[in-house]
Amino acid sequence: MAEHLGEANGFREGQRVKMLVEAKGADHEDIEHTMPAGSTGVIDRIERYDNSQGVVFTIWIPVDEADDRGIVNAFDEEDGPISNFISATEEP
Repeated sequence: MAEHLGEANGFREGQRVKMLVEAKGADHEDIEHTMPAGSTGVIDRIERYDNSQGVVFTIWIPVDEADDRGIVNAFDEEDGPISNFISATEEP
């Protein structure tokens, strides 16, 4: 079971971030999308697991914000520091 953190490593849930890596995944209609590095994302959840994953950041990356279409990517401590994957961006 995960412990909900809400914030970690200088990031917080709901924060808009810049993706530093390409993001891939399927949207809610199972359509695959590839979003380039530089895309904007939103931190959906930050949780800590007791296993080797450690702290996990779940990021929603919009494909089309007008219809809430997007993909989700998760990054954990086994992947490396979260700062390798996202950076803070100014709030809109």
